[in-house]
Amino acid sequence: MLIKLISLSLALFLLIWLMLSGGLFDRKEQTDPLRSPSRANTVLPVKAMIIKKAPLTDALIAGGSILADEQVDVSAEIAGQVVKIHFDEGSRVEEGELLVTLNNADLYAQIERNKHQLKLARESEQRQRQLLKKQGISQQAYDQVLTEVSTLEAEAALLQAQLDKTMIKAPFSGQLGLRLLSEGSYLSPGMPVVSLVRTQPVKIEFSVPERYVPYISIGNEVSFSVENYPGVFNAKIYALEPRIDAKTRSLPVRAIYPNIDKKIVPGSFARVTIPLISNEETMQLLAEALIPEMGTHKVFVFRNGLAQAVDVTTGLRTESAVEIISGLQPGDTVLTTGLLQLRPGMKVQITGIN
Repeated sequence: MLIKLISLSLALFLLIWLMLSGGLFDRKEQTDPLRSPSRANTVLPVKAMIIKKAPLTDALIAGGSILADEQVDVSAEIAGQVVKIHFDEGSRVEEGELLVTLNNADLYAQIERNKHQLKLARESEQRQRQLLKKQGISQQAYDQVLTEVSTLEAEAALLQAQLDKTMIKAPFSGQLGLRLLSEGSYLSPGMPVVSLVRTQPVKIEFSVPERYVPYISIGNEVSFSVENYPGVFNAKIYALEPRIDAKTRSLPVRAIYPNIDKKIVPGSFARVTIPLISNEETMQLLAEALIPEMGTHKVFVFRNGLAQAVDVTTGLRTESAVEIISGLQPGDTVLTTGLLQLRPGMKVQITGIN
């Protein structure tokens, strides 16, 4: 029995030794794909682009509104009944043209009475002046007559001002809208009579986000289009708000367009294109090839069949391209796909050029 036990132990020891020497327990490690020699020899297929200099421009699209150069609702300053309407709806009028007359018969009567009183007072003042020269009256008596003349002259000016308020006139030249009253209507102060609009030129009002404010200045040209008339029109920025709107974080801007042919109608929606910057010769890179890393950026460059990481400095950005200021040279081949799998020194095969 002892001999059988010893023989069985020797046989078991021999079996274990053969298994260890044969590498049976190392098979898993040898077949691990992460440690396989074929992993190091893997060639990753990628696409690339050739860096070259080309014009790079950027523009901002903003929604805006078309404004009239001047626009007002003509209204009455005083209360009164409309006795005469002097304009046609939709017609053009010149500055100072009479639009509406209110009842002013009582003012004309007061003005007529004032004329007679003033005439009499001036004649009296002339006689009193002659007497004063001859010392026929005192200086005080003459001053009273002179004061009466001055008072009547001031009253005449006041009556004329009141009369002018009964005659509603166009404050500037422009196009009238639809009238809002009829003859015989009673107007209260501030009640609108008709709208008056000047459409030559027109203004384009839009807002620019805070980050783009450094690119905007008076004199810059913008282009715009409207829904109700085909084509693209050029306007020039003439005014900026002095501060950024705290609610929208944007800067209100106005541009002006001559509108000589009156094709652009105030109140229309405008699609405004604002050129931000234009570089005639700059190195460009597809935005998808740029890898952000710890506050910097890098790209993978194809060199001698391998992927090499290169730090770059960026500049202007558009929707699809990024300006490269430093780190690359014209002619460099930058990898644009497979960026998540790429590692420095990895073998790559270019399958296409973007």
